[in-house]
This record gives sequence, C-alpha cells and structure tokens, in this order.
Amino acid sequence: MNRQELFSLLFDNMNNMTVWQGTLNLLMAFVCAIIVYMVYYFTTKDTKPTAAFAKTILIVTLSTCLILMLIGSNLALSLGMVGALSIIRFRAAVKDSRDASFIFYAVAAGMTTALGVYELAFIGTCFIGATVVVFSFLKIGSYTYILTVRTCSNTSHVEEEIKKITRNRYSVIAISHKQNQDDTRLVETVYEVGLKNGAGELCQRLLQQDGIVSVNAILREDA
Repeated sequence: MNRQELFSLLFDNMNNMTVWQGTLNLLMAFVCAIIVYMVYYFTTKDTKPTAAFAKTILIVTLSTCLILMLIGSNLALSLGMVGALSIIRFRAAVKDSRDASFIFYAVAAGMTTALGVYELAFIGTCFIGATVVVFSFLKIGSYTYILTVRTCSNTSHVEEEIKKITRNRYSVIAISHKQNQDDTRLVETVYEVGLKNGAGELCQRLLQQDGIVSVNAILREDA
C-alpha cells in the first residue's frame, strides 16, 4: 500500500466532515470533559484531587472524540486501531473502581460528541453527573476499616462489642502475641470491619472496656 492509498484510507471517512464540524466536536468534547471533572472534584472523598487526573479526563475525552471522527464506519481501520491500542500498558494503577468509572464516563462523552449529537452528549453528561452528585450525598454502603486492638487479657468481650456495633460485618485478619518487659502478655488483633458512619464511636466504646491498651482504626476503602 503506497502513501496515497494510506491517506485515502485514513481520511475517507472525513470527506463528509468539514473542519468547522470537527472543531465544533472537539469544543463540545472539551465542555463535556470540564463537566466530568467538576463532578469528580465535588464528589470525591480525597482531600486533594490530583491535577494529573484532571488532565487524564481531558486527554481521554478529546482523544476519543478525535479517534472516533477519524475511524468513522471504516471496519478495517477500526480493527487496526483496536490492535494498536491493545499494546498500550499503563504504568500507574488506577486508585479504585470509581476512578476507572470516571475514565469510562469521559470515553462515553468523547464518543457521543464525535458523532455530532451535541444535545445527547450534553444532556447525557449532565444527567450522569447529576446522578453521581445525588448519590454522593446518600449514605449507601459502608466504610471499611482496618482495626487494630491491643489487649492484655482475653479478647472475647472485644469481639462481642465489635459484633454489636458492626452487626456482624467484621472479620479477623491477624492475631499476634507479644511479651512485654514486665512479663505481661500483649495480644494484638487486626480486624476488618464495615461501619456505616465512621470508626469514632467504635474506638471510644472499645477503650471503655477492661483490658484494652490501645485501638487504632485505618480507613482502607470508601465504598
């Protein structure tokens, strides 16, 4: 295949698309990317959403729009593009499934704007964003904590208190026994607990129990 045939294959799908229409598609994709990141920024539980993720959303939305405008309905070119993209490997792991869903959200916005359906792209992006915002204010699911309890006696009463507060949403991860310098035995138990509101109440109630030396709770995942 010579150069002329290659360019003919690449730009055959853009014969019916003007430069103005392509630019308008990219501008609409940019607007949708801003909406996607605003939804992410105002609903994230992170103390500081990274600027890198904002750039990722912008690049993904615009790139998806541009690639889809180029591919169009060309089956051969679309299969070749899938093969080319399959060799890409991301060095950084996605933080959680929520971040991955926002990447998919950005891809959907880019695909819709590439088709020139601006009303659907804008309404769909805003509708998904509004749904995410509404559900972010609802307390659905629970917080998962890694709870470390140090005791100098039997831990049966500790598990009873944890069972009562978590409503059986807990599991024992590890147990270790240590011997202090004063010949007192120290038992360290690590639990994984699911809590509706937070670990403050559980920590206070455990510290009121006899034999509790210390209680440490670390938030592992925000469900």
